[in-house]
Amino acid sequence: MKVYAVLHGQTDLDIEKRIQGILDDPLCEAGRAQAIELANALSEKGIDMIISSPQIRAMETATVIAEKLGLDKSKIVNGVKLAERCFGEYEGKLFYEVDLLAVYSWSRNEPVVDGEAIRELAERVILYINNMVRLFRTKTMLLVVPNNVLETLFWFFNGLPDVNQEKVPEYDHGIIYEFETENIPEQMKDFQAVLDKIKAEETGDAGNSSRLLSQSEIDALIAEISGG
Repeated sequence: MKVYAVLHGQTDLDIEKRIQGILDDPLCEAGRAQAIELANALSEKGIDMIISSPQIRAMETATVIAEKLGLDKSKIVNGVKLAERCFGEYEGKLFYEVDLLAVYSWSRNEPVVDGEAIRELAERVILYINNMVRLFRTKTMLLVVPNNVLETLFWFFNGLPDVNQEKVPEYDHGIIYEFETENIPEQMKDFQAVLDKIKAEETGDAGNSSRLLSQSEIDALIAEISGG
């Protein structure tokens, strides 16, 4: 199974180099042109379904792509768990005003006032995508997502970064990123266990706030969707 992912088209805040987070800025003129170019490039990929971040900039991009591909735009899946990371007090700030590497470091997991820590983002995104690729295992899926969610997808398909690999994510608005589900690392197939182990090591309390669907639940959902 292939999974494709694209970054939403540009917004004015992107051009100004500001942290958007959950700020809901629409596509600018350049962003709409990028969405059209992405749609044209995706025309030969055999996309069956589109899952989009709920932010306006992502939904607008997904809608342009769906229309160009002849897909029913009313059936774009609203991937609420793929919402951009909330940056709290940093939202709207220029990049140079924030210690970005500290904010994005998996190993440091710096808290953000009124916002979301990097591991909280990873938990909701990875558990959601793990369920989606199992549920829709016969589909060719396109994910339309913001920058930090795209970085988390790379972790899901390639493994968590070590200290020397940590970086500020910056992806191109015009590139189609391609992933193979057969390459998902074992640690990501049971990511809740990874999180529980980290929490236990750091706090002594593993916790268990989220979980993957069981295989029987996956099979039941597929049967319901297919009418079987």
